[in-house]
Amino acid sequence: MVEGQMPHALPAAPQLPPWVRHPRSAIGWIALGAGLVIAATVALVLGMALVVIALVAWLVRGAIWLLAWAWGWIWFAVTRLRSRPYPFVLHPPVYRRARSTVLNDSFLSTLPRLVGTTARVAGFLLVPLALSASVAGLVVPSLRARPYLAVFSLPALERKLIGLGRRRGYFEDGHDVAVVDYDEFLATHFPQRADFLTWWRDQDASRRFAPKARHWSHPTHFGTLELGPFPDVLGLPGLAAAAMRRTEIRGLRELLISQGEIDDMGDPDLDDRAECAVIRIVSRTGRDGIRRWIVQMPSTRSWHPRSGQAPNDITADIVALSLQQTTLTRAVCQAMRMAGVQKQDRVLAAGFSLGGMVAGQLAECAREHEFTVSHLITAGSPIGRDRIDPAIRVLSIEHILDSVPRMEGRQNPVWSGTAPDAPEWVTVKAGPPLPHGYRIASTHYSPSYAETAGSIEDDPPDERVRRYLHGEAYCDGALEFFGPGQTLRDYAATRVGADHPRAAVPVYLHATVEHGVTRGTLRTTLRRVPGVIAVDIYQSRTGFPTTIVWNADVLVRSLRPWFADVERTVVYRGLLSLLKRRRAVGIQLRLQAKQSPGVLWQATVQRMEDGRWREWVDVSFATAAAEAEYLPVLLPHGWTSRINYYPPDAFE
Repeated sequence: MVEGQMPHALPAAPQLPPWVRHPRSAIGWIALGAGLVIAATVALVLGMALVVIALVAWLVRGAIWLLAWAWGWIWFAVTRLRSRPYPFVLHPPVYRRARSTVLNDSFLSTLPRLVGTTARVAGFLLVPLALSASVAGLVVPSLRARPYLAVFSLPALERKLIGLGRRRGYFEDGHDVAVVDYDEFLATHFPQRADFLTWWRDQDASRRFAPKARHWSHPTHFGTLELGPFPDVLGLPGLAAAAMRRTEIRGLRELLISQGEIDDMGDPDLDDRAECAVIRIVSRTGRDGIRRWIVQMPSTRSWHPRSGQAPNDITADIVALSLQQTTLTRAVCQAMRMAGVQKQDRVLAAGFSLGGMVAGQLAECAREHEFTVSHLITAGSPIGRDRIDPAIRVLSIEHILDSVPRMEGRQNPVWSGTAPDAPEWVTVKAGPPLPHGYRIASTHYSPSYAETAGSIEDDPPDERVRRYLHGEAYCDGALEFFGPGQTLRDYAATRVGADHPRAAVPVYLHATVEHGVTRGTLRTTLRRVPGVIAVDIYQSRTGFPTTIVWNADVLVRSLRPWFADVERTVVYRGLLSLLKRRRAVGIQLRLQAKQSPGVLWQATVQRMEDGRWREWVDVSFATAAAEAEYLPVLLPHGWTSRINYYPPDAFE
């Protein structure tokens, strides 16, 4: 109501007047007694039924325990034939812990094969159901969806599912897409983060950050309410996460570490909703004068069944599996045109999970858009059905326990090119160590793929891999795209017509209040450490929706005190308390200093099956000068990637 305006005369809301309670009458006492008799009878019957149900449940539980006990011994005997124990070192399943390990070993080893088998036979098993829906659609309009008859393959069934879902508001991938520079996207939608990012990048800026605007943040839902200055300009979520962006990608390992960065950048305010899809494009001119580009696509950021603002969601996954072009693919092509990719330039397309599927689609349609994709690198992506040009050299990295690459029911082709015109498709399988908990979420995990990529780069397992990376006289190696002299730009893509971001998952089943209190306390504590500028602690989903990594991003003034005065095991001890409240895969601590923005230090800590803690330390340097100055300080042994193990009680 506008000030000074008289309220309209409206009828009062319904209500009951007060009254005095009177004693119960004789009829009331009779009704009460009858009710008690009926209630007692019903309670007795329900109690007897519950006893029967409990007895049946006890018998079923006993039967399940007996089957699990027998299966545990069978699986243990079968695994004794393995040349190498994986994923776990098994002991005789005499005790509960050993039996649990054996059963989880069988589950993780069997599930990918079951997924692959199901995908292969789904085209036959579900055809009658799809045809029945087509027949029913003659009468029920809500069941009408293409294709009507050609439903004899898995992609066709997925297209049928998409059509049925769209009649109910699901899987609306759209068509038009808006692509802008990521910094421009921040300046428009998140001006506070853009303001801080400008100060962080300016080495000549004042020592203390001062917002440009007086109010800095003025929520629209407060209308014309007069607000004062922002009370804590460095306490806004997303400042540290926005600043930690690498400027170069120097190899396969950093390529997949970069994957986690662009996935998290799609949520600038860290509210666990996807505001945009971030596409990273890196250019470099080689010694031969040829301009080369790395185009990296994001993975799935939202698992909500209704499509939202960001085009990298579960809708894009299903559309890509149905072999239809996604909105994200069109966004990538638009971003490449904005970046200035020319027909004569060479392009390396890369991505993890959904990003790999979109990279495969880019490889298919590159000629149509006058791009020259010469190399394709995917990690954990089902692209075996893609019709990729044989002239494109492909490297697929797959973990043997990862179910996602098997979802299309077809193995990747094996092309071993040893001539200039021969096709080449190399698939590298690996089995990374799994953290404590044995959850299937741990098998589809981008930091784990980054570690695998680093080992492939350092020690190629095969001559074909070495040829793919380093090249031959008749072909370029993929490593030609990496190296000094790179220019990196990020682009934000959003669906046109979708004005609201979707949550990362449709339903939250964990205690968000407890996590919020714990996370807030840790964040406040780290900000009190001398030299700390900004801190962000947030959940990073790096694969499946349940693949949670707790990220702690810390911006400091100088890195040296953190490796001389601050004991990082103390920081780990606080962050690991989040793992007890949330069954996460691990924690990741990232450090970057304003005095040395070209150096990014990060460590991932996970608890292994035997109780030990595993720390993977990785350091990225933007320039050779930064590496020469800080490598002796950060990693005295001279490695840019190192793995350490700690005893189970190291952080207690």
